[in-house]
Amino acid sequence: MKRRVNLPLLTWILLLALMFGSMSLAGAMQSDFGNVEVTQGTFNDNGIQTTYKLYRPVLATEANPAPAVLLMHGYQNDKDTSAPYALELARRGIVALSVDAYGHGGSSEGMLLRGYTKHKLPNWEGAIGGPKHFLLMMNFNTCDFFTNLIDVPGDTLGDTSMGGRAMYAYLRSLPFVKNDDVGIAGHSMGTWSSWSVAAEYPEHKAIVLQCGELFPKSYYDSKKIPFNNVLLLQARYEEFSCFLDYTKAVPDALVNTKLRYEEFANQSAPIEWGKTYGAFEDGSARRMELIRNANHRLVTINKTAIAAAMDWFTSAFNITPSIPSHNQNALLLETLKFIGLLCALLSTLPLLLLLLKTKYFSVCAQRMPVCETLIEPNRKWWKRALVAILISGLTYPFITQLGHGLVPFPESIFRMTIGNGIFTWFLLLLIIVGLMLIRWYKHGKGKKAGATLYCLGLANEDAPTKLPLLIIGKSMLLAVILAFSVYIYAEVFMRLFAIDFRFVWPLLKPFTGERFLQFLIYLPIYFAYFLVAGGIRLYGQMRQKELKNNAATQLCWWLKSSLVMVGGLILICLIEYIPYFMGIGPGMDLLFTSTFGGPFISYLIVIIPQFMMLFFLATYVFRKTGYVYIGSALVAILGAWAVAGGSSIL
Repeated sequence: MKRRVNLPLLTWILLLALMFGSMSLAGAMQSDFGNVEVTQGTFNDNGIQTTYKLYRPVLATEANPAPAVLLMHGYQNDKDTSAPYALELARRGIVALSVDAYGHGGSSEGMLLRGYTKHKLPNWEGAIGGPKHFLLMMNFNTCDFFTNLIDVPGDTLGDTSMGGRAMYAYLRSLPFVKNDDVGIAGHSMGTWSSWSVAAEYPEHKAIVLQCGELFPKSYYDSKKIPFNNVLLLQARYEEFSCFLDYTKAVPDALVNTKLRYEEFANQSAPIEWGKTYGAFEDGSARRMELIRNANHRLVTINKTAIAAAMDWFTSAFNITPSIPSHNQNALLLETLKFIGLLCALLSTLPLLLLLLKTKYFSVCAQRMPVCETLIEPNRKWWKRALVAILISGLTYPFITQLGHGLVPFPESIFRMTIGNGIFTWFLLLLIIVGLMLIRWYKHGKGKKAGATLYCLGLANEDAPTKLPLLIIGKSMLLAVILAFSVYIYAEVFMRLFAIDFRFVWPLLKPFTGERFLQFLIYLPIYFAYFLVAGGIRLYGQMRQKELKNNAATQLCWWLKSSLVMVGGLILICLIEYIPYFMGIGPGMDLLFTSTFGGPFISYLIVIIPQFMMLFFLATYVFRKTGYVYIGSALVAILGAWAVAGGSSIL
């Protein structure tokens, strides 16, 4: 008798094999196939622990020291965001040290230790917490070489380099580093850290600012503080007004501003993109490079930007690497980690099917509720979808920013900065969608159609009006097991290869103890939101028709469900970037103020594909189980993990 193939088991094994293969190759590529030694560590500076990742070319030894560069990442990122630059520097014989800034990655101190300055808050009074925290979060470019520091009783003005200065000193002390040939690079928030480090160590060789802010010389003592050989990489589609000199102009116009040509380049007339002014020998070299095919976040992986940085540092260090600047492996490395991420997420689906075959978890699946009376005509479905899209889209830029700083969450409990913005938005949508569902269920179409808890994916067929507590409990456990399997993979690859699941943004990173506690705090609201808005609404109230086969139905349901959940975010993307593409400027700045641009707008390029990946899982799980519990819990766990594991903490 021919043995039947266990398709779920085979699929699971193949996905794991592809994941391990992709991540193993990524690990080998990170080390440049043995030419670069990559190590992770923790540096203790008077009780403050800063985590780092060191890329040492194997040819850099105590007998043959090499130039080095300190890399500081941007807001809501971590040391691995600097990996593309670090890898390419190391491939060219330059030691690279990427650092987790305060409040990011595995470093022990929160962001509040960075300190603050008055140059944008001249009338500042009062405590750092509470509503005034909004001002700080919106204007936190802080460099303590400024003379007008905020003096807040009871609050410590800390290190605005966010750990960068101590790590620069550590980098210079390494025996295989030429301590008179050390440069600094930073992205976004990391550029402010770079300014602060450079002010502390005037012997630095060069600075590369990936989307950095420029300051008038009146803000600091320019005679005592030299900034040597500065390259500014300007994103064409920059969402942050502070990196556009607080104008609504498109970047091409910036060459004509005095801040750019007079204060930065020391010229008496407008300058040109891509032209070096001054000389490396005396530290006066200045250059602005317009990265025309990138927004703020994508500068971290852009080949043109990386090439410009490589050329700048090799010129400053007066070295000629054997590898040309356009020869890069960084983007392929990021792609391999993204493939690993996809495989890890998809592996939960065959694992689900395997576990559902066990006696213990078999009760967690039933025949998917038919409930034909709930299926509305296509026109009505799209009407409902449009309402959902408009509500989520129009609330996103305002509510997220308010939650980011203005809503007075207890900062000792709710410590995730961007997490608070998303949390607030989810909470508002949960209330809105919940009220709309109650009205629909009790007084609208739901009541008329005879909708039951079973029809909404909340109960089983035998008891359609009663919540199955045992099934709910087992479903929660099953979701935890599925998510934990992904966590195990993340831990394994971090320990084996010092790499994580990501693309551009830190997505599923292993927890520190503090971040795990934050994950537990935010998880309930995530689950409630995805259960109501991404479960009951999508697969109950907005149930769709079955198509000719399961594959076609899965694809259709997934795309339409994703549109309901992220269509509003796509709308905001169009509002922001279409004016930019037309050469007018950022849409949010034009329509409202720059306050509602910035971090949450640039975050859209991450959250939209993230949501789409998660709702592929949710759609599949519902169709296989007939309940909304497992899919909602799995999506909630992964979503809360992405925020708590990778974003900044106060």
